[in-house]
Amino acid sequence: MKDMKHGVCPWWLGYWLLSPFRKLGQNPHELLAPYVREGMTVLEPGPGMGFFTLELAWLGGPSGHVVAIDVQPKMIAKLMRRLTKAGIDGRVDARVASPESMALADLQGEVDFSLAFGVVHEFPDAERFFAEVAEASNAGALSCWPSRRVM
Repeated sequence: MKDMKHGVCPWWLGYWLLSPFRKLGQNPHELLAPYVREGMTVLEPGPGMGFFTLELAWLGGPSGHVVAIDVQPKMIAKLMRRLTKAGIDGRVDARVASPESMALADLQGEVDFSLAFGVVHEFPDAERFFAEVAEASNAGALSCWPSRRVM
């Protein structure tokens, strides 16, 4: 899988991904509510500016914890501003990571749910991506890997 073509979404497209019109086809609450419960630890690789992150934080509640990891500092900076404005920045650990590793050693066996919405193709090594998520996940963890359509 290392030879799979990958590319990272430009940071400025993050504003387009936050469009309220996107919720007409991808409503974060409807998509996530069946899986995320109060108190869960959630991993979100590639959160961008937080289209799903805020809903993950609301669903996880005050005792929940979301770890949002992106390779682009501008995406994380905008995400943090949005979380602060919503008053839920304390529920999210927003991290900048390298494309080679998400550096999840501190989460070994802690993650209850992982959401990678259309981002796996952006990692240079999909096998490593899935191995890192598996190592961070607990035995009963759920994962969701919606992918972009390839025409």
